[in-house]
Amino acid sequence: MARIPNATIEQIKARADILEVVSEVVQLRQRGRNYFGLCPFHEEKTPSFSVNPSMGIFHCFGCGKGGNAITFIMEYEKIDYIEALKRLADRYHIRIDWEETGEDREQGEIALLYELHDLAMNLYHQQIFSEKGKSALDYLIQRGFSREIIKQFKIGFATDDWENLFRKVDAAKFSPGVLEKSGLFVRKEGTLFYDRFRNRIIFPIHNLAGRVVAFGGRTMDANPEASGAKYINSAETPIYFKSGILYGLFYSKDQIQRFGAAVIVEGYTDFLRMYTSGIQNVAAGSGTALTFHHAKALKRFTSQTVLCYDGDEAGQNATERAGFILMKEGLDVKAISLPQEDDPDSYLRTHSVTDFNLLYKNAPDFITFYINRHQSELTSPASKTLFLEKIVAELIEIRNPVTRELIVQQVADRLRLSEELINSQIRFVQRQKAAYGTSSSKPDTVEEKTIQLKSPVEKAEYELIKLILTDNPPLGEIVTAYLKPEQFSHAILKKIYSRIVARLDDTKSIQPASLFDDEWTEQEKFYLSRLLFEAEHLKEESADIDLQRTAKDCIVVVLAAETEQQIKQLRERIKVAEKAKEDTEKLIIELSNLRRKRKEIEHLFTAIAE
Repeated sequence: MARIPNATIEQIKARADILEVVSEVVQLRQRGRNYFGLCPFHEEKTPSFSVNPSMGIFHCFGCGKGGNAITFIMEYEKIDYIEALKRLADRYHIRIDWEETGEDREQGEIALLYELHDLAMNLYHQQIFSEKGKSALDYLIQRGFSREIIKQFKIGFATDDWENLFRKVDAAKFSPGVLEKSGLFVRKEGTLFYDRFRNRIIFPIHNLAGRVVAFGGRTMDANPEASGAKYINSAETPIYFKSGILYGLFYSKDQIQRFGAAVIVEGYTDFLRMYTSGIQNVAAGSGTALTFHHAKALKRFTSQTVLCYDGDEAGQNATERAGFILMKEGLDVKAISLPQEDDPDSYLRTHSVTDFNLLYKNAPDFITFYINRHQSELTSPASKTLFLEKIVAELIEIRNPVTRELIVQQVADRLRLSEELINSQIRFVQRQKAAYGTSSSKPDTVEEKTIQLKSPVEKAEYELIKLILTDNPPLGEIVTAYLKPEQFSHAILKKIYSRIVARLDDTKSIQPASLFDDEWTEQEKFYLSRLLFEAEHLKEESADIDLQRTAKDCIVVVLAAETEQQIKQLRERIKVAEKAKEDTEKLIIELSNLRRKRKEIEHLFTAIAE
């Protein structure tokens, strides 16, 4: 298999600017040496996401995500290391001359999950053209989807068999842990699994790199409740972030850029109908309501969006929710209102593309759509006041002041109110939020991650790693001279310290961003990025003499921990012996020796304080 040469990888790392990469999807503001913005990995109202350009790293103090430019792209786009390198190489116009090697260039759990999804897609696709899949094939053809369309989008069929896919899996290659994480199976017991998708038409979901990361399964039953649900969708997995991937965007992103706008629909068949009818600047939700992550993904390709959801009450309510989300992310939004009995799929089956293009051309901007939809309710001062309160609650979260002011003018004109009255209401709500803090606003959707240090020894270990990361060579030499990784008690800190010691032995220096080139768990990356950011602050705020004193105290704590435990245990033994009226002379001598050892440890670093 081919791989990217090490020299090219180093060139990509050297060129990749963390600030440029992150700024494509996060609006950042400088605060001191760092830049802050709203985290792209979880919903929040107060910026806790930080980028440090000098170290080349990012860290979210809310959800704990952290890393360098490569890991940011991997996390945000849910792609693997190689795909992230390719993306950066394209961005910085770096040519990749692949090297041939006998090893697979994708290794580890992520590669296995991709392989498992490819296996599943191919199996499902083959089955729709088999005898068992005849009913599914006939159903799609009757709906107007040709064999060519089915082949183009790799639509498939999962048979009504509990272990159809499971039996095709190589148990020696795919561990039970990988099978469970894939979301394609449900564990029964031990190493036994059954297929998640059964007797359903299968729609593969691709990420922006074109890799299959999930599936949507649709029942053909006229009574969906009899099959559990009309649609079953993949759960989130290490390669699938449901709230960040739009169905079909991989196919349509170029057309969206060409047209300068994206039509957003709700379902898989809505997308397919639009795309195959020639309206190819389209994307769809993949089993979830539109989120701000989806909005950020769209913003990479266009600033113009057109919502085209179902014409019924539920679809129009969803249009309202989606419209405000898109506006808050700085996108221009229009909304198409289909007949109440139609969705995009059914509309294009009974109307021409010309009819749809007329709806598209005449689609009002979102605020006009929103006011028009509620116009009949605005019959009294009380109803107008209630409506104004609702719309102001949305407007205060639009960060662009120009956009917000233009919307205020539009609302004022339609409701026949003064702009100052609406702006005063906005200021009033903002003051309320400021006075009552987060209690008056929607809480963030993730609990803030914290560093777990359960003992003074673990706290000392944490501080020692932080001291090494201040880029103070004398401190690093002192710590590594007296402490080996196996002396650390905290499992995560032991691994981080071990990697740091290895790098110091090899290169005599530490490049913060390069630490993330190693393979880490999410929890380990959280600790590492937090340590790096705290080390930067420590370096700015503390004098060298203070850092030396801290190093001395922490080393003493770690080295003395075992001795302290032995002293504690020996005291207990002496108490028991005294109660039993046994001879304690040997135990007391042993205790005296341990205390002497403790004092020797305390005096090891007298020179540091001088």
